[in-house]
Amino acid sequence: MSSDREARLEAEIEALRARVAALERAATERRQAGDAIGREREASRRQSEATAHAFLESAAESIIVVNRAGEIVLVNARTELMFDYRRGELIGQTLELLLPESVRAAHVRHRTAYFAEPRVRRMGKDLVLAGRRRDGTQFPVEISLSYVETPAGILAMAFVTDITERVDLQRAARQSEKLAALGTLASGIAHEINNPLGIISSRIEVMLLEAETEPLPPSLVDDLLTVHKHAERVARIAQGLLSFSRQSSTEMGTVDLNRVVEDTVLLARGQIEKSGIAIEMTLAPALPAVRGNANALSQVVLNLLTNARDAMPGGGRVAIVTSPAPGEDAAVEIVVSDTGHGMSAETLSRIFDPFYTTKPEGTGLGLPTVHRIVEGHHGTLSVESQPGVGTRFRVRLAAAEASP
Repeated sequence: MSSDREARLEAEIEALRARVAALERAATERRQAGDAIGREREASRRQSEATAHAFLESAAESIIVVNRAGEIVLVNARTELMFDYRRGELIGQTLELLLPESVRAAHVRHRTAYFAEPRVRRMGKDLVLAGRRRDGTQFPVEISLSYVETPAGILAMAFVTDITERVDLQRAARQSEKLAALGTLASGIAHEINNPLGIISSRIEVMLLEAETEPLPPSLVDDLLTVHKHAERVARIAQGLLSFSRQSSTEMGTVDLNRVVEDTVLLARGQIEKSGIAIEMTLAPALPAVRGNANALSQVVLNLLTNARDAMPGGGRVAIVTSPAPGEDAAVEIVVSDTGHGMSAETLSRIFDPFYTTKPEGTGLGLPTVHRIVEGHHGTLSVESQPGVGTRFRVRLAAAEASP
């Protein structure tokens, strides 16, 4: 009997051991399964983070994330390119670093109000906002705002788009419309002025000739000379109006731009160098031809050279360069730069407006005429200027095989 009980006891113990072993195996399997799930979840999390990071870095917009204190906590690669700061230089700085100084104080108030009531919206609707690069230059931007809630608090996200090109195109379109309307008006005015002006000038010249044989009082002769001088000035203005109103010649052909520049510089060099100004000419070899009117393009070069001369009354240097347009295979450009007094931002914004001039004897039609001619050649005219440093005009034209 004792041996039977021992046998049953050993059997129960063995069964208990088997049960414990089974439970241990089950626990191990569950632990391994849990570890596998954890690893899968971690891998999935890392994959999600990598995907989000890839989207962030590849975005065409600048993306800036800030906390409630306005400190930048995250930026993408586009932000570095747009504002010319390295990422490490931005993290921890306040967002206002990237704004013009004139709006920083007001923006702090707007930012505080946004965090008090965060929502997805466009910033500055119907306004042209500005960003500020490292070097202090400003550029127009569009900004959309969003936010995310995190354990550390609400984070605001700004999506910033550089709209410089769009603003330039809109400005150019408005300028073209304005110049077209003024051109029609100017043509009518010039024709109405020319006939009576010709009669006045001719009559004064006759009276001055008669005064040589039949002397007139000196004061009267002086008055006639003054009237004649101003009549000639009005005639120049009328001629300028006609040049401005005239569309680019329909006689278009293949034009060697280097030849146009050489011939024009040869014509203008004497007067320019007499003013104590050195001319430097750099012409690109094998420059593609353009389709246009040689006389009209010569007028463009001559007006830009004259403008450069007038900007350097005390002498200086003017450089004229031709080259293939950077980044464009089918375009060429002429760049005329000077070391003159430069222009303020206000003057720069008005130089293509007809009749606007800063010169005592200017008509205000030279640069508008240049603009109109370049536009008639389906080209672009841009200008950069810095007071006390100088000015650079850039004319870009399509090569002959790429012209419309």
